[in-house]
Amino acid sequence: MRRPAVDLDEVAARLIAALDAGEEPSPLDWRHAPWCLWRAEPPLATHDRALTRLLSEIMRSERRGPYRRLASVYLIDYAPERPRIGEIGRALAARAAAAGAPWHDLQRDYRLFEGPEGVRGLTEAALAGRETVPALLGRRGLTAIMAGSGLAEASHLDGLSLLAGRPAASATLHLDQVRGWCLAADNSLLYQAHRAAMVNALVMPFRGMMPSAADRDALGGFLLARFGDPRVKPGNWIGMDEAAAILKRWLTEQSLRQFFDVVDRIAPDGMWKYRRSFWSAYHARDLILNAWVVFGQDGASEARRAFGRDIQFGKFAKGGRKPVMAGHAVLLLDLGRCIVADWSHNGYCNIWSADDPERPRFMNALSYTTDDVRREIPSERTEAVLRKHNIFAHSGSDNYVWQSRVAACIYAMTGHRLSLGEFTVR
Repeated sequence: MRRPAVDLDEVAARLIAALDAGEEPSPLDWRHAPWCLWRAEPPLATHDRALTRLLSEIMRSERRGPYRRLASVYLIDYAPERPRIGEIGRALAARAAAAGAPWHDLQRDYRLFEGPEGVRGLTEAALAGRETVPALLGRRGLTAIMAGSGLAEASHLDGLSLLAGRPAASATLHLDQVRGWCLAADNSLLYQAHRAAMVNALVMPFRGMMPSAADRDALGGFLLARFGDPRVKPGNWIGMDEAAAILKRWLTEQSLRQFFDVVDRIAPDGMWKYRRSFWSAYHARDLILNAWVVFGQDGASEARRAFGRDIQFGKFAKGGRKPVMAGHAVLLLDLGRCIVADWSHNGYCNIWSADDPERPRFMNALSYTTDDVRREIPSERTEAVLRKHNIFAHSGSDNYVWQSRVAACIYAMTGHRLSLGEFTVR
């Protein structure tokens, strides 16, 4: 049903003037009157005499056409804050049985004209059938009406709210349902204005748990492809702070996996199990606010092969006093009051206070020289001198020598202490 090609303001003005004068409006103006309820200025729904007469005319008419026009406009222009929409819905509900199919069946099955209750009835039925409300109503004979309707948008938001508040037994099935609920046939968002609600629906069911790595990668991959990495493009996540924080936690774990899995493949070394255990202990305590990996060319290629082409990480750029060797990688960690850059191979673990102007760029950085992620090495490279500069060699891994020294430095800067048992390799 399409909006009539007339000036609705003029139609509403004529209707109101005729009724105020005790005259009979023209049949054509009466025909267009439902469209004037909320789209005209003044809205016909705010004029008591006009609304009472319109509802009376439609409810007592033996013809079904006037009822169907009003019912269609109700669905198309539905919004809970519309003036008198509850009164109009009640009138439509009372007359639904006489209006015949599909109105009678829809009111009976879903309480179609009962405002938020009708929206919830449709939403619950559509979710249970793993379809959208427009698809459900399309099967019931209202395809043309539901495209872009206010009721469809209200049910869209209602469904996202329900999905966000329910636990998800399967991340894969949950992702499929959110995709089906939110994406058009061309894979674009049905409602760009409600993207925050979609993100919440996708992420919030997992806020009290840590999904499997495969599930996190699937859910995160969908979101990153559409909104970018919140660590790199925080502006895209405005208004989605809680969901972004959850996703960052997943991405932190993913960055740890990137570093250890990828480096282990391109530069096998027995020390990696010790580093994995050490930094994973900080992650398990929720002390790592953010993690980011910087790869050379070989590491970048392996990361994309292992984690997908959309994976985000930093890359070494030309420049810096330390040459980039094959397999070189750096793990950047934000621990709140300090920043860590842990180098692969025989590189050092470098630590800066968070207010040190020389600390590495962490957010919005995709390219680094080697100088960006390492402290300047003093001319005297004894263990004692290096430690004074917060530079730590990875010596004595199996006896937890470097781990204890790094943990002590982090404790001094942040106040967070880990026990040896928390990072002991098992």
